[in-house]
Amino acid sequence: MMTTSVARFALSALVVLTPGARLIAQTAAMPPQSIMVTDWERQKKNVLAYIDAMPDSAITFAPTPGVRNFAQQIQHFAGTNAEVAALALKGLKEPPSLGDTAAYLHKKAALRDYTAKSYDYLLDALKSATPAQLSKTYALYNQPAAPAWRWLELSKEHAVWTFGQLIPYLRLNKVTPPAYDMPF
Repeated sequence: MMTTSVARFALSALVVLTPGARLIAQTAAMPPQSIMVTDWERQKKNVLAYIDAMPDSAITFAPTPGVRNFAQQIQHFAGTNAEVAALALKGLKEPPSLGDTAAYLHKKAALRDYTAKSYDYLLDALKSATPAQLSKTYALYNQPAAPAWRWLELSKEHAVWTFGQLIPYLRLNKVTPPAYDMPF
């Protein structure tokens, strides 16, 4: 039979160690930070290559009415990436302004600058994040709470899908999409 003092000690240990165990479990599922940085750097390089390939005159091109144009499509995912970094890594209420929409939604150089700043913002936040910051949970976009690192992975997935939709934008403007820099 357990004495009261032993029971209290066991309960205290459980209370103290449970948050740490949760952090260890979340961190164990997390990809290594160096791999996350490498993946985001590669994605930045690929997106900038697509912007570079698109003619200046086609930055506002949309393949059909009612869909985002080329610049809006890039702003959609690059802005989401910066927003996730601000909310989930930096604990801010909103991302910083990284450019003037009147410029970057209409001019190639401004779109490239905005995109580079968006990725740099995310990369700086990721590189300086601690394991505790990466494991802290947030409920974003009316979705269930998830660790910050998971929101980064979901944002990257969203960006890849949206980025892939740009291939017809380029081809309809007689541009061969740049080769995608693969990790292998």
